[in-house]
Amino acid sequence: MKKARLKSAAILLLTITLLNGCAQSAGSFYKEGLQNFNSGNYDKAKDSFSKALELNSDRADYYIDYAMTLIQLGKYEEANQYLDRAILNKTNRIVNKNNKLAYRGKGIVYFKSHNYKMAISQFDKALAIHELSDLNMDILYYKGNSQNRAGFYKEAVKTYTAIIKGNPSDSYTYYCRADSYRLLKDYKNSLIDYDKAIKLDSKKYEYYFGKYFLLVETGDKNGAKAVLEMAANIKGTTQEDNFNLAKVHYYMGNYEDAVREFSEAFRNGFAEAYYFLGTIYEQKKDYKNAVNNYSMYIKEETNITSASVYDKIAFCQMKLADYKDALSYIQTGLKYNDITLNQSLKRNEIIVYENMGDFEKAYGLMKEYTKEYPEDEKAKTELGFIKTRLPEASTAHKE
Repeated sequence: MKKARLKSAAILLLTITLLNGCAQSAGSFYKEGLQNFNSGNYDKAKDSFSKALELNSDRADYYIDYAMTLIQLGKYEEANQYLDRAILNKTNRIVNKNNKLAYRGKGIVYFKSHNYKMAISQFDKALAIHELSDLNMDILYYKGNSQNRAGFYKEAVKTYTAIIKGNPSDSYTYYCRADSYRLLKDYKNSLIDYDKAIKLDSKKYEYYFGKYFLLVETGDKNGAKAVLEMAANIKGTTQEDNFNLAKVHYYMGNYEDAVREFSEAFRNGFAEAYYFLGTIYEQKKDYKNAVNNYSMYIKEETNITSASVYDKIAFCQMKLADYKDALSYIQTGLKYNDITLNQSLKRNEIIVYENMGDFEKAYGLMKEYTKEYPEDEKAKTELGFIKTRLPEASTAHKE
């Protein structure tokens, strides 16, 4: 009787297991993962895709979508490994589609990891595949942005021009190309593109800000002021519009209104408001409050794309003689490979080591710095000074 009950229990357990297996197949886990991904539940999507792969490890699309989820979670190295597993050395329609998606994914991994040259190479591989041509515009955007951040401004202009040929009414591409022209110091074409972007979409504050920076750079103070006045007259209705209006007031130098509006903005979830508050306090030489606000920005912002905040907070920490924290922020900033700020970060890194009394480290970094930036004459003089502070120099002086 006991054996019969045990046998019945075993059959029941097997039945439940089989039913559960049918209910949650690899395909159903995969669909569940897609639903979670599309609704922004990336942790749940990760779990679902992982279970799908456990049940079926032969599907390239499972690897790709799992990797894209890992990218959203900031797990770039792991994502790259799964994308590599999705790429096959074969040629057929399905494989080509999956390979294109995988190369695009790898490009995004490198882009978000600030390895822009590698990102460009992966995007080129994706673009070389003819299937899924509807993805080409998206890939070209990533490629253009990668080229811009790598300092390949002429190449970026060509990429953005290709996008414009395919979609001449895309205001954002004109804005991107305008920035590349500005960085090339082709101010005439930059201004033309900013004006075109504004004409196509007169409600975008960032287009006005781009034109404002251009005019400031070219010394057109009256033109820059006029652009801000145009931006201030945008009749915005959203919380984001209010945040952008705070930026307008900041650039106008109206700090009283800007502080009040930025304070409201971060309560509404705009973490970037902390960054601007930090800059206001920094300009007032209130470095402690500047550091507090920059720190909050770093803590709250989930998508920091520039090393600017690390450069700024390090500068403030140096002013407060907190060299240990300054060094930490500088080294984090350097990981962004931000071509517009690398020189400032590297110069400050040397100064920090000098103030910490580590002249050997400072000397080694300064030698590298002078090779990379030979136009900095002051650095060459500083190199000679640091050399006199090395231990062997002190010993020779005593002798």
